[in-house]
This record gives sequence, structure tokens and C-alpha cells, in this order.
Amino acid sequence: MIKYRFPFMAIIGQDELSLALILNLVNPRIGGVLIRGTKGTGKSTAVYGLPQIAPLIKVHESCGYNCSPEDPGRWCPFCKSRQTHTIIEKEVEVVNLPMNISEENLSGRIDVERLLKTGDKIFTPGLLAKAHRQILYIDEVNLIPDHITDSLLDVVALGVNTVEREGFAVQHDARSLLIGTMNSEEGELRPQILDRFPLSVTISTIRDVDDRQEIIRRNFAFENDPAQFVESFRDVSVMMKQSILTAREKLPETTIPESLVKKVVDFCVHYMVDGHRPEIVIVKTALAYAALELEPFVEVKHVKIAMKLALLHRTRDGGLKKAVNASDIDSWFEGVKTDPEPDQAFSMEYDSQNLSILKGGYLTPSKKSVKASPN
Repeated sequence: MIKYRFPFMAIIGQDELSLALILNLVNPRIGGVLIRGTKGTGKSTAVYGLPQIAPLIKVHESCGYNCSPEDPGRWCPFCKSRQTHTIIEKEVEVVNLPMNISEENLSGRIDVERLLKTGDKIFTPGLLAKAHRQILYIDEVNLIPDHITDSLLDVVALGVNTVEREGFAVQHDARSLLIGTMNSEEGELRPQILDRFPLSVTISTIRDVDDRQEIIRRNFAFENDPAQFVESFRDVSVMMKQSILTAREKLPETTIPESLVKKVVDFCVHYMVDGHRPEIVIVKTALAYAALELEPFVEVKHVKIAMKLALLHRTRDGGLKKAVNASDIDSWFEGVKTDPEPDQAFSMEYDSQNLSILKGGYLTPSKKSVKASPN
């Protein structure tokens, strides 16, 4: 029996949420979204509808890790051991994280008893392996035990899951699009966990009367004939999927003006935003947004939206101050317009000679130590 999901493109009035999710499909390395809002506002509906616009992925048939055929250096042992592979295309899945999941079921299990008795190294993959290159969804993330959330966010940040037992270690790729939803009425997340979500969107009940009436119509239509309702949005879903693929192709060529990067950094310094992660996320998100709009370079509007998605949940001044608000960002860019011929693009070339620890006088290595010993 086919289980139909409400089409992502049929969602009404949650434009900021839709954009945040789409930008993560354009560049999955943005890392995910935290969706906050009251019950009944369409949080889960948006997440479960996302595969309908997500580009298909290529995998090896029967691979439990969703290995990419195009990256043999990162194949799992199963894929490396096979001489031939059957490559298939499949839809991205939403992998749901159960609230009561154990550490072993999340990360995977090493058979310690067999390892100690016979030396056999048997590893049973966990949920993180299944969620590789998929959408990892945590409903009511604020109610998940802290130790599970900490472990999960560490793996998502690194993109690699490591399991160690009795001197034996297993590693496998674990890159997922992480989406968490929560109702703040049921409790807040710790600031340390909040900061690990790259983007955050707060949604509320729609107040526009026309939109609310259209929501009723679409809900009735979906309940009465889900197949027909999904079909009525198929063309626009395919169009969005193609737009995301095009944006992915354009992303490597998209640039951001150096002046806009400085504007972002100046804002974060002025408002004492904690950490360096926010600026990195803002630049990634702005570039993805510009690529989605087929623009050759990032404009002011792209940066402003990226900042609102990346900063409104971040602590400031070591956690002593609340997050900035949207009006702070709007005021910062008041009067700033996009130059039709922007200045120099921000260079992604790093300086390997900029060794700050040597410049500060904390460490002065002896010239004799420059040449490494052959031993």
C-alpha cells in the first residue's frame, strides 16, 4: 500500500521555513535546520514532504551505508569487497530518530563478546549509517536525552561516526541533513545544543484569512484523494527539484563580495555573537541562495536572509545576552545597496604562512628543529 505524503510545494504561508530547507538541499554542507513553533503549524508536514523535491541519489544496491558510487575512497567494507556493483537511483528518505533510542542503536554495535572470545570483528551498523546521505529527522528534539543529542551533533559536525570498544574501532561516513523540530512550550534546548544547529526558523500560526481558508481546502482535498492531490503538485515539484540541481551546478562558480563578508563579520563582532561558526554558516547559506536564484554573486538580500536564518538562535557575550533580532540585521544594512558591478570577490584561498602562534611570541622554534629527524 502506497503511503502518500502531503506535497512540500502545497504548503501555505511558511516561506522562511521552505527556503531554509531548500537551501540545505542546494548545499547539504550547510548542515541542517532547527524548526521551532507551536503544535499544528506544519513542522513535520514540511519535513516529510521534503523528499518530493530532493534530487535522487545514486547508491550501490544492497549497501547499508548508502555509499556514493562516485567516491570509491569512502566506500564501506561491503562495497570495497565486491568486484562489481549494481548502481541504482533512489529517493532521499526521512530517517526518524526515536526518542528512546540507545547509544548502540544510534552509533552501531561491536560484538564485544565475540571479539574477546574469537577475535572476530563484527560490527552492526546503527541509525547513523542508515541516515548517511539522507534526512535525519528528530521530532521534539528538546525532549531527547542530552547525551544522545551531544553524540549525534558531534557526528553530524564531523561527518564521520566512530565506534570504539576494547581496542577495536570502526569508522564510517555519516553525513546527514539534520532537521530538528520542537515546541518551545515543552521546554527549551541548552544554548550549547542550539548553537550546533546551523539554521533556525521559528514559525507561528498563520493569521492571513485567505491563506487559512486555502489550508482548509487543501487539507480536505488531500484527505479525500491523496493520489490526485499529490499528482496535482507533481509538475511544480519536479520544477523545484530541477532548480535545486541547477543551483548545485552553479554553486562552485558563485562568489560573494569581500565587502559583504566584512559587513557580516563586523556585525558579529559588534553584537558579540559567540563563536565563529555563525559567520561560516552565513556565507554558505548566502552563496546557496544566490546560486538558487542563478545570480553570479551574492547580493545584500541574500546575506540578510542568511543572517536571519543563522543568528536569531545564537547566544552572545558568552551566553550573557540574548540573540539578536531581525530588526538589528535590517538596521545594520540600512542604506546598503547591491553594486551592479561588485568589488573584489572574497577569496577562499587561505594563507598557509599565517602562523599566529609564532607571531604572538608564545613560541619561538629553534632553527635546528625545522629539519625532521628520519627516525
